[in-house]
Amino acid sequence: MSFCIEHKLNWLYIDINSYFSTIEQQVNPDLRNKPVAVVPMLSDSTCAIAASYEAKLTGINTGTKIYEAKKLCPELICIQARHELYIQYHHKIFNEIDRYLHVDHIFSIDEGACRLTGKYCLKEEALGIAQIIKKAIRNNIGDCITCSIGIAPNRYLAKIASNMQKPDGLSVINPTELPGKLYTLNLKSLPGIGSKTRERLMKNGISSIEQLCLLDRSRLKTVWGNVWGEKVWYLIRGADLPLEKVQKSTIGQSKVLGAEEQEAPNARNILISLTQKAASRLRDKALFTTGLLLIVSFNSGKSVNENSRIKLSNDTSTILRQVLKSWDKVLGNLDPKKTRIKKIGISFYHLQNESKQLSFDDFHKQRKNQKLSGVIDSINKKMGINKVSIGINTKTYKSEQIVAFGHIPKINN
Repeated sequence: MSFCIEHKLNWLYIDINSYFSTIEQQVNPDLRNKPVAVVPMLSDSTCAIAASYEAKLTGINTGTKIYEAKKLCPELICIQARHELYIQYHHKIFNEIDRYLHVDHIFSIDEGACRLTGKYCLKEEALGIAQIIKKAIRNNIGDCITCSIGIAPNRYLAKIASNMQKPDGLSVINPTELPGKLYTLNLKSLPGIGSKTRERLMKNGISSIEQLCLLDRSRLKTVWGNVWGEKVWYLIRGADLPLEKVQKSTIGQSKVLGAEEQEAPNARNILISLTQKAASRLRDKALFTTGLLLIVSFNSGKSVNENSRIKLSNDTSTILRQVLKSWDKVLGNLDPKKTRIKKIGISFYHLQNESKQLSFDDFHKQRKNQKLSGVIDSINKKMGINKVSIGINTKTYKSEQIVAFGHIPKINN
């Protein structure tokens, strides 16, 4: 792997602070300066999917169970997630940023990166444009919305810099400060170090970033356990490696069900809607699947994973038929009056590009189904999600738009 050390600042990384809860505080001034948790449903048995900074100060974080959160903070206000609202604000915010610096990459609903060019590669100019972006978001999108910005020679370091000061931070990692600038951080501050990687590093005597930086490339690759360790060696020294296009290994949708949704017929309708959304995403990426995974979690605590195979396909009708067969297999022997379902999910795996070895009949049938699905996708993009769907002999359930972490749906004009 060839590389050269950068001697200038190349990237500005933007992280919107406490995104879901911040948007709720923006649209409802009564929530400002109060501890807020955004939840998938209004139940003490669920967990926070976002927490305001006021809530974080009491020890509440993403993943905290609500019954535990209310013990830590009896004044906690729980708000049911409104994903369509968060999608709308995502587009507003990043369109505003794009007025000042082109947004080259969107990494999630609340994070993106801009490449710095020309005069903006200079520290003072980069800091200046960062302040302009911060002010523009507050003035033009919402006075409650803040972001933390990191500036560095590559995206990896810029993301680290964005986490150095929260909320509303602005931090720079200069090329001349590397890798020493990182020594005061802990291992978890490096993107890519989860619990398993950290445990592996600790077993090899690496408990600090300074110790990690002292390893040579081959040793870091070995200790890390994969090739990413070698890439980290370059990145923490300032190399601006190209962003690799990673093909997703799975595509799916899932939903935690509210009390009124947990009866089997209602849950089935939601599954149909989730399947249609996931199939649309599959086509949007020009991918096909042969593997389906249905996950059904019951209120009793039991969870069932049902795998099935289909001929290579990405059309909704073919996929949905198999998904409903799997559903009937899982629910077939259960009493629908007594069964309560807590969560359902559908995932497609064994993703690949279209096979050129289909039989003529299969090819012709697939093209016909794809054309129908494509027409439906086109109408839904213009008219709104689920305005048109594959006909099912049951009541159609209109589910809320769900934000997949790395997939931000477009908004309709």
